Amino acid sequence: MAPSATDVAPQPDITSTDTSKVGVPPGLKLIPPEKLDLRSDEEIATWLQTRHPVTSDKNVWAFWHSGYSQMAPWVQRNIINWVRRLGPEWTVHLLDRVPGSETNVSHFVDSSFFPECFNSNTMDGPSVGPHSGDLIRLPLLLLYGGVWIDAGSFLFRHLDDICWKKIEDPESPYEMAVFAIEMRPGVEIAINGFIATKRGNPFIKRWHEIFKALWDGVTNSQGFHKHPLLRHLPLLCPPADKLNLPDLQVVMEYFTDYLSQCMCFERLRKLIDPSDGFNGPEYFSNNIFICRALQETYYFQQATGWSGTRQFDLLNTKRTGDGVVKDEKWHAAEDFVHDALANTATMKLSHGPPGALESFLADLWDSKEHHDKDNQEGTFAAYLRYGSVHFDQTREMEPIKTGWPNEEVLHAGVLEPKNEIGEVTNGGEKGL
Repeated sequence: MAPSATDVAPQPDITSTDTSKVGVPPGLKLIPPEKLDLRSDEEIATWLQTRHPVTSDKNVWAFWHSGYSQMAPWVQRNIINWVRRLGPEWTVHLLDRVPGSETNVSHFVDSSFFPECFNSNTMDGPSVGPHSGDLIRLPLLLLYGGVWIDAGSFLFRHLDDICWKKIEDPESPYEMAVFAIEMRPGVEIAINGFIATKRGNPFIKRWHEIFKALWDGVTNSQGFHKHPLLRHLPLLCPPADKLNLPDLQVVMEYFTDYLSQCMCFERLRKLIDPSDGFNGPEYFSNNIFICRALQETYYFQQATGWSGTRQFDLLNTKRTGDGVVKDEKWHAAEDFVHDALANTATMKLSHGPPGALESFLADLWDSKEHHDKDNQEGTFAAYLRYGSVHFDQTREMEPIKTGWPNEEVLHAGVLEPKNEIGEVTNGGEKGL
């Protein structure tokens, strides 16, 4: 049976103004209740399932292929808490592909933005949901602006303070924000779980054109690493030692195909288009606010050796209540949660690539027996939920200093393969 709004476990009383008993950890401050959306979970859940007009660029975009009612309760709580945390200045849009749904993607984006397999519902393979989300995120940002956040993400910091103030500031060079992670030794690759920009962004437009072209005449992502637009790029190969990463139980060809939208970003950041003068290396270095994903979205994974079982165990530790013993495990859980709340912007939990790791926290929380474990009263998981709504961070977020990457630059049209048209130069020479 699909979870409904009434299945959502109760959260701490956010309407109370008595904060005298709330201990605030170092690096954090308490958010005044008047800055929060104080509606109940049920009211917000109902609101999320209605369509809302786009009145500004302050939009949060998220997607769940089968709709809100089919989300696991922990994912529902993620979105509810975004609404509560961001308050009235931001509008959260949760879209789907449910026939007849008023939050269907088709109400926001014309079919011309999508490949045939998307429009005809003939996408197949193990990653239809994630890749459907990949196809819609860039058109939404291009048309309406805002921030795309993957639904499996906790939000620990207000979007204004993550990047939006910088994007809005006319004195700032930044027009986009992303998180990046070292996917090859010494090479930071932008990931697509968090993307922020105002509408009409030229990088977003070209990024989507490349990704859409990969899907021409196909129904899944198999072999995308060999596509003419991407085949000049090496396969992804994350440095396990630097990322505290166990051996990925997945072939790198499949891993690269799964993250093909990130590969499209890489093509564009290394491309100069002679036809219109678009300079990807220059835009990447000067106009994108890039933060380290290991710090800002994968802290939990790195801190636990990417073990979903270990993450589950720490968060399931009882924090308060009868019989609680503040032993080594208790202190490890407290340090884990306090550090995350104070020093990371989001916590992204994913289900894949399927089989890549021995366990995923998302899979554990998805299971029926654990549907309330992300918010069970008295646990560190519930405290993490509480802190994500009620605490503000005091640190400043620092971007990666990219400089001018000393890499090959491709002189070609956005949709022109290297071996047919492209002239390649060193990043420090021609074109830079």
